[in-house]
Amino acid sequence: MESWKKIAPDEEIKVGWRRLVKKTFEQPDGEPAEYVTKDRMGSVSGAVIALTTDNRVVVAEQFRPGPEKIMQELPGGGVNPDENHQNAVMRELLEETGYTSSDVVSLGTVYKDAYTNTISEYYLARNCEQTDRQSLDEGEFVNVRLIAIDELFENARTARMTDTEAVFLAYEQLKAINQREGQ
Repeated sequence: MESWKKIAPDEEIKVGWRRLVKKTFEQPDGEPAEYVTKDRMGSVSGAVIALTTDNRVVVAEQFRPGPEKIMQELPGGGVNPDENHQNAVMRELLEETGYTSSDVVSLGTVYKDAYTNTISEYYLARNCEQTDRQSLDEGEFVNVRLIAIDELFENARTARMTDTEAVFLAYEQLKAINQREGQ
């Protein structure tokens, strides 16, 4: 299979604080097809599985308008174009939760779905400590919770959280930590 040929320039549409991008391709049968994708071209977001010194997971609990319910999420957010990706995610951890860590490793990068222009980068931070108060953006309302690794696994399995990809990327490491804690 070959990539489809783009036959028109991208058209960016702003809807509220979101960006949509209309793309037009020639399909393999020669017919044109328009697709609307989400987020700006080249966007990067990131999140972190933040473990405290006693291996509790720091989560950001927020109401989410899509599912219309409170979700537990990994701290994270958008990366500015001029920002180091890991530094941006650690900045988001501090702003949303007040926690910091200097023991951070990359877990990997994913596209969340086939209609996004954003890549999502995930990290694992160990030995996190609360060093400051939250510093939330206007209109941002976050409750910080500390949960067990088993609860993180259960939340990922039962649609009670976002960024489940990170849990998959860190699964073996988290399972090993959890097993050591159980001994």
